[in-house]
Amino acid sequence: MIWTILLFLVVLSVLVLAHEWGHYIAARKLGMTVEEFGLGFPPRLFSYKRKDGMVVSVNAIPLGGFVRIKGESGDESNAADSFASKSIPKRFVVLIAGVVMNLVTAAVIFTIGFMIGMPT
Repeated sequence: MIWTILLFLVVLSVLVLAHEWGHYIAARKLGMTVEEFGLGFPPRLFSYKRKDGMVVSVNAIPLGGFVRIKGESGDESNAADSFASKSIPKRFVVLIAGVVMNLVTAAVIFTIGFMIGMPT
């Protein structure tokens, strides 16, 4: 029973990590500043600050994750590197990038599964 729960949390964490990574990559490629990349929901277990100022955190509740982008709450709309200052198509790309990354992750997992063989 405990192994099933742990396996579920590992698989969920991989899927959440891929999803949030999609948001992160799209935001960075479109010139937005990412303030924090978090796996899980707060409170924080540990974190570190990268040279570019982004905080990477691992949090206590392992059922999700988040990417905090500068200006996503509507503030700092005048800053050139904020989410709020970008055009609607660019914001849309950042928003759908997580779902697209989930589809890519599923395709990779199924491809690997079919290549090495899966139980029937």
